Amino acid sequence: MSRIIPTLSKMWLKVVNLENSLFPKLQESLRIEEFSSKESKLIRVLDFAEIEKFITITSPTNTPKYREQIARAFIAKSVYNLQTTRDLIDRLQNDRTLRILCGWRYKNEIPSEATFSRAFDEISELNIAQKAHEKFVQEYLSKKIFFYNATDATKILLREKPVKKAKKETRVKYKAGRPKKGETRKPIKPKILEQQKELQTVKEKLSLISTDCGVGVKQNSKGNREVWIGGKLHISTVDGDIPITAFYSGANVHDSSVALPLMQETSKRVNYLYDLQDAGYDADIIREYSYVLGHRPIIDINPKNSKVLKAKIELQKHERETFTYLNQHLNCDKEHYNQRSMAERVNKLLKDDYGCNTIYYQGAVKVASVLAFGILSICIDQSLKLVT
Repeated sequence: MSRIIPTLSKMWLKVVNLENSLFPKLQESLRIEEFSSKESKLIRVLDFAEIEKFITITSPTNTPKYREQIARAFIAKSVYNLQTTRDLIDRLQNDRTLRILCGWRYKNEIPSEATFSRAFDEISELNIAQKAHEKFVQEYLSKKIFFYNATDATKILLREKPVKKAKKETRVKYKAGRPKKGETRKPIKPKILEQQKELQTVKEKLSLISTDCGVGVKQNSKGNREVWIGGKLHISTVDGDIPITAFYSGANVHDSSVALPLMQETSKRVNYLYDLQDAGYDADIIREYSYVLGHRPIIDINPKNSKVLKAKIELQKHERETFTYLNQHLNCDKEHYNQRSMAERVNKLLKDDYGCNTIYYQGAVKVASVLAFGILSICIDQSLKLVT
């Protein structure tokens, strides 16, 4: 971290200015002696997020009142770890300091829950939290060089019914070997990774990923099978537990299906050296794409499908010396791989401290927006820890 801190002078100057000028003026105007730790964190996040810049008027005749204040309030909802909009409104009515920080002076100015809901629909459609997050990374982190980019997905529980899958076409089973003379066979549909490999933009790659509510099945760290209804949030995290990119998908989407767009987008936003991924991302296409982007992939071996592991077993039988060399080569990156825990820490922060443990909204766009407010707040807070 000591290598990163000197390069954050721009952020450091803003932090110093915030501490020395804005905080005393706010304390004087609010007539309080000192801000609490939550209030100080919220002030910093709001100041760096500058979410007001992304509020646009889409319809002059049907514009929700206090849109900027509502956007600031949803950042406060994340920072204060509030689970519902009702909890947020109750807190605003009873906490004068929070109310003023969000932009309302009096209780009777706070909109109704229905108004909050309508405004949040529009905020979600405009991807305001995602744009604020991307702008912060571009302004303060894009010129830094990070060592690691850890990719991981975390389950998101939702209170809605999973979308039923369309029935798959029954595959015709052909006999092994070459087709008979005159026989025509349907080509096998390429897997998502194979299709994404041929696409150029992140948007095109993500178009193959379903965001519908689905049923997810995963084996946890203890080897137990977990089943849940909802979605997944796929996150790229760099040194300092800073989330750089996050994409939402349905729960039934495999982690590896979002690896290529995640790496491509993260490479556009920041510079880093190593791609750290667990056994769920064990695929030659992912390794090759990491090299193409100028990084070094360090991916755990999946015993179920890894060709490398099978090669090691064959070498163990016939060429003991060569196997020993290969084994040492594969294990030399263990120290680097252990840094992947930063992705798990961000997942824990998002759910335990930033209001994403229980999501009551329905629909992929709104769920992704709730998660984006959490990711935005974590990104700013964790970045500021590097300079304070």
